[in-house]
Amino acid sequence: MGRAERAERVVEAVTDIRLAASTVDDPRAQRRLRRSEFLVLRDVGPSVPKRRAAALLGISVTALERWTRSGRLPVFHRPGGREEVDVRALLDVVEELRRAGDDRPEEGRPVARAFARLAARGLPRRRLRPNERPDELRHAYLCSTPLERLRETAELSFAVTTLAGHGARRRDG
Repeated sequence: MGRAERAERVVEAVTDIRLAASTVDDPRAQRRLRRSEFLVLRDVGPSVPKRRAAALLGISVTALERWTRSGRLPVFHRPGGREEVDVRALLDVVEELRRAGDDRPEEGRPVARAFARLAARGLPRRRLRPNERPDELRHAYLCSTPLERLRETAELSFAVTTLAGHGARRRDG
């Protein structure tokens, strides 16, 4: 089984785990399910190929690229320059589609409705990526709100604090 097939299966499995976790009342069971989600996601990596992501959402690759160009669905730049969809953002959308039961094509545009519902909750959130081009970073900054900037600053602060706690040293120069 190739990386793309494994990624598709992992997204389906993690979506099932997330939906199950939302129905469980026991906090310990929820923690175990979240831990399982983390372990399964670790296997697939940070991104999913666009073709597989489009198949999971039930849309064309062209439609998926419109969502990524508009900034609604974050992408991850692979070392070779290829863009892939951020796996956590994709999971948010797939989970929302399954949660809402949007399998009624006669009403049209289920992915657009899922994005609208997620946007009301501030999802999918942009992920901090060290490999974004300067123009992308500037565009993201100009399109963000002060609250989103504060949230990103807090995430960076947490990362630095965590690294410092593990003995990572600051490099000058």
